Formats: sequence, structure tokens, C-alpha cells
Amino acid sequence: MASNKDLKYCRIRHGSDKQKEKLGNVRMSEAKSALFHRDPAYEYPVIVRGEGIYLFDDSGKRYIDGGAGATNVTLGHSRRRIVEAMAEQADTLAYVFSTNFANQPAIELAERIASIAPGDLNHVYFVSGGSEGIESSLKMVRVYHQQRGNPNKQKVIARWRSYHGGTIGALSLTGMPWLRRNFDSWLLPFPHIETCYPYRCKYQGCLGECNLSCADELERTILETGPENVAAFISEPVGMAGVGALAPPPDYFPRIREICDKYDVLLIMDEVISGFGRTGKFFAIEHWDVIPDLIVFGKGASGGYSPLGGVLFRSKINEALKETCSSFPHIFTYVNNPVSARAGLEVLDIIEEEHLVEHVSKISGYLFERAELLKSHPIVGEIRGKGLLFCLELVKDRTTKEPFPAAFEVSRRLHKSLMHKGLSCIVVGSAPEWKSGDDIRLAPPFSITRDQVEEIVGILDEGLLELQQELSVL
Repeated sequence: MASNKDLKYCRIRHGSDKQKEKLGNVRMSEAKSALFHRDPAYEYPVIVRGEGIYLFDDSGKRYIDGGAGATNVTLGHSRRRIVEAMAEQADTLAYVFSTNFANQPAIELAERIASIAPGDLNHVYFVSGGSEGIESSLKMVRVYHQQRGNPNKQKVIARWRSYHGGTIGALSLTGMPWLRRNFDSWLLPFPHIETCYPYRCKYQGCLGECNLSCADELERTILETGPENVAAFISEPVGMAGVGALAPPPDYFPRIREICDKYDVLLIMDEVISGFGRTGKFFAIEHWDVIPDLIVFGKGASGGYSPLGGVLFRSKINEALKETCSSFPHIFTYVNNPVSARAGLEVLDIIEEEHLVEHVSKISGYLFERAELLKSHPIVGEIRGKGLLFCLELVKDRTTKEPFPAAFEVSRRLHKSLMHKGLSCIVVGSAPEWKSGDDIRLAPPFSITRDQVEEIVGILDEGLLELQQELSVL
């Protein structure tokens, strides 16, 4: 194992001799100025090593990776067998252009995923991430309706408080106004409906117990837009990026499926975050016993070891794509990448051999059980989630659900405290565009143990206590 001294300094190994002489031995955190970071005001710790659920920075400090990276490091850091499988594949065949050739790892991975998927979701198109997968699904939907003689079916309905990616098509679907506002003039005019959020439902009569008014809004929006113009509806089965760990009640998606079928509208499930075991089912939509027409996946498909995403789709869509007069008009450089596919195969092997989907179902129950202790803090408004997608929503007043004022900087204070205590997680501030509280979101690697759950809950308990003390003097 490297010493702290080895971790603290890096030798510049690349570039000209003149560059090496100029830079010499530099502390990593001082050598990053050429790298663009999204938040220039934040001092990013420089991580040099990962092991299991832990990360280590260049000063030797250890962090629990409570968000599993961006929810993608599902099997934990430094899984040697995945690394070795990728290296072996790269040594054999690192790349082949999908327009001209097929490759065995991609063929095998597609067969494996299709065999696990529910219903007749039997076909897979691989890309390199979630946003590319969303864009691909939109084009598949478009071609499907064109081939069936419905060229006017072009609108895709999405939900507010959702996140579907950063590319223009995906951002057009995303229901987070603060991400959209700088690019509004570029975005496609897709309709949005309310998400299912019982804790803060906008509909009268819901009162925390969902009466499916939010699902019925889909039908009203289809009728307002014109059924002949609506191609698809897209939703995350469990929201995470827009609203933390928000899972609808049991009747929600069956009602959505019924409405889509009534108006010949395809149902797209965005399982980029929730898929591949994250919720205690291989695909989260299985909790609702509903079969969508397309599933977009990513993140956990490779466990974070290589860029990999894709679209899983039903046979009727495959038939429409095959009927086009030429090849599917959509291509990326890393479609069907053999190294990424090899990583994906190894991930599936580990998930099956270690019974990780079952483990997620059990350990998540323990996480939610222990998290009940956090309700002793009056600022905890709601604890919610599904599997290892977990959220605490913080409020100023538990009775009225009033959020903290933005000026209190609750999320910044809490993030700083938790990082200092060695817990990296996703802390999101209250949204100015609508009434919602600050969130603490967790999505740890699947391999997490009961002792590690105790460690996380203990840090959260300390952090919330300190936060309350800080807020009491404001």
C-alpha cells in the first residue's frame, strides 16, 4: 500500500522534458488548474485511491463513498476481477467500429441483459452513458411511429422534478428549471406533468396518501396535446437526481401503463440510476409489475469501471427499426465497445455470484430501520426511498413542511460538515422554483455491510446535531 507521502505527491510522468522540469514534483491539488470544474468556488479533494466503499485523497484522508460516485460504483472500488477482465479484453480487442463489425463481448452482454429483463424486452442498443441512451430512445420512438404510419406523433411527455441527462434532447425532458434556464431557447417543447410526490402533493384531497391525481394528469395532457401528436411518456421509476429517492405508490405505474396503452403512447423507463439491482430488483419498474416499451440504462451497467449505457426495447420496436429503408440513423463512436461490454459481463457475474440484488433488498431494510433514529432531529421532515436509494428531506418546520430559507445555506453547511467527518454523499439545496426542502441523498455501493450502515447513520446523526446548533443562532 502506498504511504501518505506517496499519495500526497505525484510525479509528472507525461509531456516534454521541459514540462517535466517545470512541474517536477507537485502536490496533486496544486496541479489541477488546467482541469475545468463545474463549481470554481469549491476546493475539490483529489482522490488517489478507492477500496470497497471508501475513497482516499492525496493527504491520506478516508471518505465513505455514500453516493457510490454518481450512483454508478455499484460494486465498490478496486474490484480486481473487473479490472483484469478489462485489461485482458483490451489486450485482445480494444475497439471495433460498430458500423462495420460485431464483437463477442457486446453480443454476449446483450443476450445476458435481455434474458434478465421482464416481458419481451429482448433487444439492446449499447452506447456509452445515460444521456446517449435517452437520445437513442427518442429516435427509436420517432422511427417506430413513422413506420406505423403516425408521423405526427412527435411529442414526448415528461415529469417536473425529473432528470434525464445533459444533452439537448435529454435536457428537454428534464424537469429541473435551474438546469434548463440558460438553454430554454434551444430546448424541444415537450410537455411536463407533476411528479408523484405525496409528501408535497399539489392536488387537493391527496393529503399524503396518493389518489393518483398526478397519474391522471398524464391523460389530461395527452388529450390537451392531441393523442395523434404524443409519441411517448418518460419517467424514472424512482426519482433521484430531481427529487431524492422518490418512489410512487403501488398503483401509480399500472395506471400510467393503462393510459399509455389507451392512446398508443410508448412508455420509456429511465433506469440509468435505478437499474441493475439498485432497488432490490434488477430493474426498479419490476416493483410495480409493469413492462415498459423501452428501458434506458447506464451507470451500474459497468459498475463505474467503464462508460456504458444503452436502451433495452421490446420486439415491436425492433421490428419497426428493421423495417426502415436504411440502417438506424443514429451512431456514436463507442457503440458496442468491447472493453466496456467485457466490464458489463463481469459485473453481471459478480451480481449473480454474490447474490447482490438480494443483499440490496436486505441491507436497505436495515438502513431504513436504523435511519428511523434520525427522526429525533426536528429538522428531518421525511425519510423515503427504495432499496439503496435513500433520502432525508430537511425542513424548518415539520408540521407545515416549510423549507429553510436559501439564505441559511443549509445544504452547504451540511455538506461541509459531512465531508469533514468522512462521509461523501449527495446534499441538495431547496429548490427556489417550488416548495421543497434540502435533501441528503445516499446510494452506497451494493457491498455495504451492517457495520458500515451504522457508521453512516452515526455520521449523519452527528452532522444533523451540529447543523441544528448552527441554525439556532441565525
